[in-house]
Formats: sequence, C-alpha cells, structure tokens
Amino acid sequence: MAREEREHCPLCHGATFRRFPIHYYLHEKRFDAKKCVACKFIFVSPRPTRDEIAQMYSNEYFLHDGAECGAHSMTDYETAAVKGSVKFPEILRYIAQFKPAGDFFEVGCGMGYFLNYVRSRGYTVNGIEYAPLGAKVAKEKFGLDITCSLFENYHEAPHSYDVIFFGDVLEHLMQPLEMLQKAYRLLRADGVVAVEVPSMFNCLAGRGAETTYTMLGYSKRMPMPPYHVNEFTPRTLRDILQKAGYRRAIIFQRIKHPSTIALRGSLLEKAVKLGLQYPNYLVTNVFGVLGDRMVGIGIK
Repeated sequence: MAREEREHCPLCHGATFRRFPIHYYLHEKRFDAKKCVACKFIFVSPRPTRDEIAQMYSNEYFLHDGAECGAHSMTDYETAAVKGSVKFPEILRYIAQFKPAGDFFEVGCGMGYFLNYVRSRGYTVNGIEYAPLGAKVAKEKFGLDITCSLFENYHEAPHSYDVIFFGDVLEHLMQPLEMLQKAYRLLRADGVVAVEVPSMFNCLAGRGAETTYTMLGYSKRMPMPPYHVNEFTPRTLRDILQKAGYRRAIIFQRIKHPSTIALRGSLLEKAVKLGLQYPNYLVTNVFGVLGDRMVGIGIK
C-alpha cells in the first residue's frame, strides 16, 4: 500500500496548520486555504494538478470579461492590462532604485504590456509566459522575445540577467520558494528580483474579513477558480525572499484607489469593503502600511 505524503508549508516546510476562512471550487473539487502555524504563510490545499492548471489558464483566462475569471476585473484581461498601465512607472521606479539598466527578464509576462514599457525605458528585455494566447499576443503586438513555457521548465545559463520580475505571478505558483531560488541562480552579482503581489488580507477589509469569518466559524467561497494558491503579507513576502537567499529584502506597500477595486459578495460585504478602502487608502499612502498590494525587492 502506497504511503500518503504528509503535507508541508510551501514556505517553511512546517506541517502544522489551521484553517483559513476562504475556499475555492474548480469543477466541483474544493480547495481550502490553510495558514501555517509556524510562519503564518497562507496557501491553498490541495495544490491544483498540471491538468487543472492548464484548464484555468486556457484562452478564457484572457478573453472572459467578468470578475470571476482572468484578471478578476469587470473587463477582459487585455483591457485590464491597458488600464493597469498607469502603475507601470511606479513599479519600475522601485526597481530602478537598485538596477537602473541592464537585461530584464519577466516571469509570466502575460500579453507583454509591462515588458514593452520596460523596453521603452532602456532595458534589454525578454520573458516567459505559460499561456499560449498571452505569449502569442506579446510576440505579435510588441515584437517581444517570449518563451511559451512554465518557468519551472525554463533553461538558461546562470548569471544571465540583471533584473527578474514576477508581476502578479508568485501568488499563482505551486512552488514559490523554489522559483525565487531559481531566479537567484539566473541573476548576476548584485542582481535584483522584483515581486509584485496582491496582499488581500493585509488591508483593513481583508483583516476584518479574516477575523470575522474565523470568529463565526465560516468559510467564504471565493467566486473564481483557485488562481491564487498563495496569499502574501509583508512578513511572508520578506521571509520568502530571505529564505530564497537574497541578502536584502525590501517591501514597498501600495494600495488601489477605492474607485478601482473589484467588489464581490453580498451588498453588506461590498459596502464594508468600499467604506474601509477610503481610510485605508489614506493610511497606506501616508504611512506605507496596510497596503492591498506589495512590491518586494530582493538583492542578490
């Protein structure tokens, strides 16, 4: 009889967890969230299989125009990418503080909008995208050098890049620590890894939801497949960068303007989230805390 493998935390490899009050469904299969007792990392269990990943990142991911799929906005992926381009200068400023030029590689570059912007600012760029439609658009629309593959399968000589960027990617990866370690090997001396991720349970609305649902013993069904198999906080983003070997880890907290957030759930949930986003927006911009977005910088 085959021995069942014991589950471990993707960050610290601990084996003691508590239930985290959200869950997902994909084709009637339930995926629960757990929080590691040791390091507080939040992750989805079970992890989606290769076949389930392929289903989730089909063409529908890019073409669907609803908040329960793709970019999780009320538009299709490409429209959301165009609207989201307003944040490109700010994100690149974080990176350019530490590496203002050089060879720039983007993991999960989607349709290539950010990579095209980075190229316009003087970097030499290329990237990798798992979904064929995303890679196709990036090549045809912008003439970018894109590899269509999983980053896990990507082969490149060590010390090939000055910057490696994961933009809204690390929360999707089954092995986030191992992928940051792989990026470390691909970076040159003093190279920079930059990670932009959502931080849904760091902001006021997310903290309130976690506390309330936990006290009530309730698990919230998220209205989308389990795209986000990892949830990051400032603590766990810093920890994973340090555990991956980066000698410095700097975390910048950002926040969406209240007019741009996606509202889901009941009328009460929508009202609470929107009501909290206004004071949260002020606090984050003044004090740099309680952000619902983060940019983590790791220096090799």
